[in-house]
Parts: sequence; structure tokens; C-alpha cells
Amino acid sequence: MVLFRDGAPRGSDESIADLLSPYIVVASRFLAAQFAYLRRTLELRGGWCDRLRVAYRGVRLLTTYALFESAFRLTGNQSRSDGRTCVLVLLSHNRPQNLSLLVASALRTRFINSIVVSNSNPAVKITDWVSTSDSRVVLIDQGEPTSPGHRFVLASRQGGRYFMSVDDDIILRPRQFAALFDHLVGEERVPHGLVGGLYRAGTSATGRPFEHVRRMETEVDILIGAYAFTREHLQRLFDLVHLLRLGDLTNIHGEDILLSFCGISRPRIHNVGIVLRCCSDKLPGIALWKTRPNFFDERVRLFRRARNARLSMGPWLSEASPAAHCRPPLGGDGENQKQCSD
Repeated sequence: MVLFRDGAPRGSDESIADLLSPYIVVASRFLAAQFAYLRRTLELRGGWCDRLRVAYRGVRLLTTYALFESAFRLTGNQSRSDGRTCVLVLLSHNRPQNLSLLVASALRTRFINSIVVSNSNPAVKITDWVSTSDSRVVLIDQGEPTSPGHRFVLASRQGGRYFMSVDDDIILRPRQFAALFDHLVGEERVPHGLVGGLYRAGTSATGRPFEHVRRMETEVDILIGAYAFTREHLQRLFDLVHLLRLGDLTNIHGEDILLSFCGISRPRIHNVGIVLRCCSDKLPGIALWKTRPNFFDERVRLFRRARNARLSMGPWLSEASPAAHCRPPLGGDGENQKQCSD
């Protein structure tokens, strides 16, 4: 997105046309894709109740998008993390039109010092969708499909102590990024997120094995869609993958389940307000849970294996313990990564 440079509005020397042109392109791409998703949803489900649900989602989309745009321009209320910074990892496959908004929003924060955007769709060039000269942004076209677990492979290659990653169907405002980061810095012992799942073994109201919970402050069994974690959590995740003999994280689905077992207790979710969400969440061929065969069966098996493996590994060292920071780190030794000093 070229509407903003270096996380701030362009100066007064730029014409209004220069400002509006990229804004209109990004907004029109995003909204056009959302209404196309809603139209496809109607084609799959054409009953009266379904039509009412789609109409409601259309109204909610416009409302939340207007909220996103108005909040996007506000400054202040940034992270209270005392100068600490983090790396943001974003994956793109079927929703490239959402990445411009996500990147532009992240650039409006002062604590995100690196944004890695990885596109795994060979038919797409990410530079066609995300255009920026900001040095904090790294755009990668993988050339072949990768699984969601690749986000942690990318994170492990970066320096620093703190990380965030958000699915491409969740578009956070700058203050929501900041709120999530503050929760992580305030309680580093567990990963944090915005949406979670409670394991119900098929007894939830939907009949699915995980009951989704959001917009509350609570512990959950698994995190879904948005993740804030430390390098210690990342190290433990690789340890867990090794113990379970799962192979390369790049090819792993269910990486959110694995991360959820990498704190010293259950992960936590938080209420950061209404979030702008993509309307493709129920479409086959786009939403993973509607596309991948045996999606929930795979997740239940992985959840049980990870839970049992986590119990067999014994208690993690507290991150407050000096010994915890003497473990060999993944990736670089960038800013804020703690080293063993004695």
C-alpha cells in the first residue's frame, strides 16, 4: 500500500489525488472481494435464513470497515511496551487483497520493527497486492504452496524476542495490534491471541470438537487465527515438533495447536474490540476447514498427541528464570533477545 510511507501520512507537498488514488484502489479491491465472497455464499446456500445471514454480514462488513478506516487514521494509544519491538509474520495464499490493509495497519504502529509477508500461491505475485517502500516490510513469493506452519519457520529466521502472526482473514487496527502486544509483554509465560477453542470432544453446540470463544478475557485450550508469542515459545514449539516426529513445520497443519502447548500454562485470549474479518470463512477452496478433508479429525488427533507429549515433557522452565534464557536460540540474536550472562 503506497498511501502511507514509514508508518505516517504523506506530507502536504503531495496532491490530494496522489493520496486518494491508492486509497481507492486498496479499499475497492478489498470490498469488491468481500461482496464477491458473500455472493458465492448465497450461491451455495440460498434459503431465506441464509439470505438474511448474508445481508446481516454485508451490513456488518460495511460497519466494521468504516470503524477500521476511522480508527486507522487516529494516532496515540500505542503500545505501552517501553520501547520493546516485535516481528510480524503474515501468510498469504487465497486472500492477497487483504494483505495491503494488514500491512498498512501494522506500519502505523511504532513497535513492529519488521513485517515478513510470505505468499505461497504460485499464481500470485505479492508485489501486485502490497506496494510499499518501507524498509520494515519484506515480501516473499515462495513459488510453491506452504502450510500454515511455515509462519513459525519464518519467525525462527528473524532476530528479536517477540513475535506476532495473524491469519489473512483477520484485519487488525493499529491499536488492536498494540493491545495484543501489550498482553504478551505483560505475561510472557504463555502465548496470547484473540480467538480460542475449548476442547469439547464433539459436545459443543455446533457438534465440532472445539467450541470457539472470542471477545473475552480467558484461558483457552488452543489459539485460533491470531498469535503473540516469544522466542522461548518458538523454541518449545520446535522441541514439540521434534518429539512428535512431525517433520518440517513448513508442511504442517495445526500449528496453532502446537503453539498453544508451548507456554507454562494454557494460552490466553483477549477482547480488543470488534475486528474486521474477511467474508470467505465458510467458502470451500478458500477457508481451510471447508477445504481440507478430515480437517477436524486431524486436529483432534494432533491436539491429543500434543497434550500427551506436553505432559511427558514435564514442566517448562519459567521464562523469568535465568536458566530459561541460556537455551540455544533459534534464528538471529536481534534486538531484545536475552542472552545468558552468568
